[in-house]
Amino acid sequence: MKYKNFLIISLIALILNIIWEFSHHPLYVHLASIPEYLHLVTASFTDMLIIQGMIAIVSLKNQNLSWLKHPQKSDYLIVVLLGLTIAILIEVINIDLGRWAYTDAMPTIFNIGITPLIQLALTGALSLAISAHIIKNNTNRP
Repeated sequence: MKYKNFLIISLIALILNIIWEFSHHPLYVHLASIPEYLHLVTASFTDMLIIQGMIAIVSLKNQNLSWLKHPQKSDYLIVVLLGLTIAILIEVINIDLGRWAYTDAMPTIFNIGITPLIQLALTGALSLAISAHIIKNNTNRP
């Protein structure tokens, strides 16, 4: 049952990140050697895996997966801070390596795009909130 909860949050994270990637891709210059839409889907799966890792870290702190039913403010805070930290690392590394670049439409702070900066924090926290709601409602059914 608890692994079903992990599957729920993974699916929600994937859906949210597919929506995010496809809606924000005009802010990037396409530099990948693979087709653009394949690149966006691959990025969405990578984002889902990162969020799974963030949830696993919070699960280690909480020593179980049952916290997904009733996440605390501290759980959300950890997800947001991990999301911001990971996003900064991903953006700095990939821009330095020339894997992607921003169009002039991308707002930046310290040469890091604002939308990718907030992506993992926001989609991670939303995945957690939506999943907690689904898990609570499924658990309370007769």
